Amino acid sequence: MGIHLQATLEIEAVGFERFVATMGEAVPILEGVGWKLAGAYMHCTGRLHTVVDLWQLEDYNHYERGMQALMGHPRFPVLSKVLAETVRNETLVFLQPLSYAR
Repeated sequence: MGIHLQATLEIEAVGFERFVATMGEAVPILEGVGWKLAGAYMHCTGRLHTVVDLWQLEDYNHYERGMQALMGHPRFPVLSKVLAETVRNETLVFLQPLSYAR
């Protein structure tokens, strides 16, 4: 059944396009080790330039495997630099499905 990871990211307005391009590179790296991006959304109301990514993972250890794959990738220094410059705040939350979900 697995677990979900919700990443809520507040992005600097001037760096939003760079953030989106960088995530476009990061997603295939993470999916290469089995992470599945179930959805990527941005706020249309509330705090603008906020992104919510919903990932499907096998278990809690799968998070660490994904991070290791990302950090070990040759493009990581460039990706990391852009994320450091564009992400103002990041909140990670692990979720488990409830029985009434269909």
